[in-house]
Amino acid sequence: MTVSPRPTAAIFTAAAAMTAATLLLAGCSTLGVGQPSSGGPSAGASSSAAPSNAAGPSDTDACTLITEQDVTDTLGSDPGPGTPISNKGASQCQYGSYATQAVLVNVTPSQGKLAFDNFRNDPHTADAGTVVDVDQIGDRAFEVGSHGSAGIFFIKGDVLVVVSVVVLTDATPPMDQAVALAKTAASRI
Repeated sequence: MTVSPRPTAAIFTAAAAMTAATLLLAGCSTLGVGQPSSGGPSAGASSSAAPSNAAGPSDTDACTLITEQDVTDTLGSDPGPGTPISNKGASQCQYGSYATQAVLVNVTPSQGKLAFDNFRNDPHTADAGTVVDVDQIGDRAFEVGSHGSAGIFFIKGDVLVVVSVVVLTDATPPMDQAVALAKTAASRI
């Protein structure tokens, strides 16, 4: 009996969509949800200063929340250095390759509560696998798991972090690894 690639493809598609939505939301956060595009308060705003965030340091990005060493310790093999991507304050870091095993970390430093609630309540999130609330990670968290893939979504303050672990050789979701990495990230915010 062979395993259909469709569950894995659905996970990759869902992870890519969630990543794109997270980065898109972060790109919109410079205006703020529900804020008019002009005439809003601008006290303290500066184009050269990073936005302040009460939940964590303004220089926190995905590759510092979870490092190459963290991934190596958790997965048992060195994935190589992370590939960082940033967009208007949001950041992403990918370790490894989706062809074998990968860790993807996404950070949205503002409007995270709104994004978290949208992902948690979106019926399409369940297309990637079983959705279960998780305790003891950030302020609130949930997991999504399916064949060879696990993701933890959590908020701490107004910061949204999504940690995805993909191990294609695993028939079950690598949830323990995703939880361990998410706890590490939450401890650094």
